[in-house]
Formats: sequence, C-alpha cells, structure tokens
Amino acid sequence: MQTKMKIINAKDYMLREGVKTVKERIKKICGEMIKRGVLDTPFIDCEPVGKPVFAEVNHGQWVAKCECNGAETVDPDEPMFYCFSCGNVDNHGKPRKVIFPSEKEIKDIERELLKRPIKSASGTHYIERIVNGSIKMQGNGELPRVWIPGETVKDLLNQNKERGIK
Repeated sequence: MQTKMKIINAKDYMLREGVKTVKERIKKICGEMIKRGVLDTPFIDCEPVGKPVFAEVNHGQWVAKCECNGAETVDPDEPMFYCFSCGNVDNHGKPRKVIFPSEKEIKDIERELLKRPIKSASGTHYIERIVNGSIKMQGNGELPRVWIPGETVKDLLNQNKERGIK
C-alpha cells in the first residue's frame, strides 16, 4: 500500500480513533488510562492555561514536548496540549496552549520537510509507516523530517540544498 506523503498531526490520530476534536481524543485516552489505573490527574475540560508549549516537527509529525520529556501530537486547528506521560500534573490536569508557526510558515515548513525522502516502514496504518519510516541517505548524510522553533524555512531550504534535495 502506498504511504501518504504528509506531515502527521493530531488530526490524523483523531480520524483513526473516530473522534472529532483534540479535546475529545484527550478525554477518550484519559478515560482508558483511568480504567487501567494509570492516571491520577485526569484531563480538566477548560481553556488552555499555564505555560504554553511550542509545536515542532519530530520525525514527520507535529508534536509538543513537555518538561517531563513526554511528547504528544498536536494540531494547529486546536492548539491544546495534554501530556499522557505526566498527566499535566504540574498544571493540575488542565490543558496547555500550543504555540504554532503561522499558517503560511506551517505550509512552507511541511513543503520543505516532505522533500526529504524516507523509506516507508511496515505498519498497519499510514501513521506508523510514516513515523517509523527510516531516513534515506542523501548526499553527505541523513536528513530527518525535523523542524524546531527558531529554524527558518530558509534554514530548511539550505539543509536540503546541502544534501542535494530539490
């Protein structure tokens, strides 16, 4: 099966899991964690509060990282973060806002990252095939589908150019 060429975000997971919003996805996962007895700071349904987190692209998917070293997929249309590693315990279970680049920057970042080839991995869903895909060697080294806040689109263009990616 052909793997879709895209940068994954929380919307991809929502479609796969049959939920319509990031908030609904968080509630569903928290409910499952509570049933298993592994979550004691469940999601508090409110507007995002506390210290915001920043979106980045990590190996082909938009994520935000928590200070606990957890990371979760995020979506620019619903910029809400809840860490399933710590349960947002320092924020008392309340969601945090996610800071994304502008809509134009997102499109430009994704365009440049998608030029970076990957070998599709095996998996039962396109998400796994993309996220677990390995980097194809280009020119003088590997170039993962990664973008961090502070990098410009020009930086990505230059990285691609240095490795012969057009």
